[in-house]
Amino acid sequence: MIVALPPDLGPALPRLAAAARPREACGLLVGRATADGVTVTGLAPSRNLAAEDDAFEIDTALQLALQRRLRGSGEGVVGVWHSHPAGAPVPSARDAEGAWEAGLAWLITSGEETTAWRALGNGQGFVPATLSLAATQHAHDHS
Repeated sequence: MIVALPPDLGPALPRLAAAARPREACGLLVGRATADGVTVTGLAPSRNLAAEDDAFEIDTALQLALQRRLRGSGEGVVGVWHSHPAGAPVPSARDAEGAWEAGLAWLITSGEETTAWRALGNGQGFVPATLSLAATQHAHDHS
């Protein structure tokens, strides 16, 4: 799976992650499916509703509103983004347990590094994906 990001979104993720410290930052990736993965057109940042600093929970109301707003646009929620303020940018056991929807792209930012993963679904974890900065896209804030 290739996760194509607009060139301005890649550098924005570490800044958003740093601003949320010591908590995890999180949001939904908006875009469209392609033959070999997804093209992300924007990020809808979410309040982190998790009680713990080292966990994330995306606001369900944001997700539902976003899905309604995107209906018929050709775009949809194609993934999840969150940060690991005190760890490596690799999925944790908690991330794997929460990855229920197969095929979703997951981006994880730690420090200045962001990695991409494809969810296997049903809490079965992830496989690595390729992160690519798209040359012609521009990120849109979908919040």
